[in-house]
Amino acid sequence: MKKRIGLMALLLFGATLPAFAEQPIAGMKMKKETAQVTHHGTGKVVSVDRAKLRIKLAHEPIKSLGWSAMMMDFSVAKASLLDGLKAGDAVRFELRQSKPEDLIWIIVKIERK
Repeated sequence: MKKRIGLMALLLFGATLPAFAEQPIAGMKMKKETAQVTHHGTGKVVSVDRAKLRIKLAHEPIKSLGWSAMMMDFSVAKASLLDGLKAGDAVRFELRQSKPEDLIWIIVKIERK
């Protein structure tokens, strides 16, 4: 009989646990993640396509992403980021994911070195 009562109590507690887990601790404000993380890289411009808002870079490793050196095409956040850039230019750049759930990376800042 004690085993049944114990088992029933355990099942009832387990059923209510998810509801408790979703509630913030009393007096504690829940912080929403609003800012997206950006990553920094350096490399050389291979080509620029203003019409498609794209740039091809041969970049050095980006440790914060675990990426090795490679050549990649990137979209840019706005056309003005491409102003004055041409093949062969050494650049520093900042990139982030287009959406947190996407694997698409967008350059949000770029400057000549």
